[in-house]
Amino acid sequence: MTVEASSCVAFPATEPPFPDALAVAERIEAGVFRATYGESAEDLGSYYAEHLPQTQIVLVHDGGWAGMMRLGLPGPRTSLSLEDAVAPPFEADVEADLAGGEPVVLLDVLTAAVRSRFRNRRIFERMLDAAARVAAEHGCTHLVAMADRRVLVYLRRRRLRYTLHTGLHDYYGSPATGFVSVETGELHRWLGQAA
Repeated sequence: MTVEASSCVAFPATEPPFPDALAVAERIEAGVFRATYGESAEDLGSYYAEHLPQTQIVLVHDGGWAGMMRLGLPGPRTSLSLEDAVAPPFEADVEADLAGGEPVVLLDVLTAAVRSRFRNRRIFERMLDAAARVAAEHGCTHLVAMADRRVLVYLRRRRLRYTLHTGLHDYYGSPATGFVSVETGELHRWLGQAA
């Protein structure tokens, strides 16, 4: 695979588009999570290993490998974020909150990481655009994620309509964190305005 100077690709974790694609994404993830939360690559690898068949990776290149997302697809295994959501201190049933006339299908944004020298709104929004495409391809009605206060402030300022399902709690080194969801259609609308 030829990597363009500026590109964003989403791929199944078990079918990388080039040999070290997953390793590149995991290095970005581990670098950010080690600096922020003290988690090692081994910690992250063991946490997500059993979920790889239900995982898509987003990888952004912008003059260098800039950022990644790890997305949990709907399937037989329960989303890791939803496992955390129902447990203390959150104790939230996101699917019940969203239940209505149509079935709820969730895409779990497990992790998002951008290398510090690339950190800007454009990189993050390109990854969200890829996540929105993955959600649409897999029939997901909503994206769900753990988000800290900094991300919530960003989304509010950028006028993305989201639902906060829990209070904000300190969680494994991440301060003021809660569970949010956004409708896939709303995310597409918002990204269209941001473009």
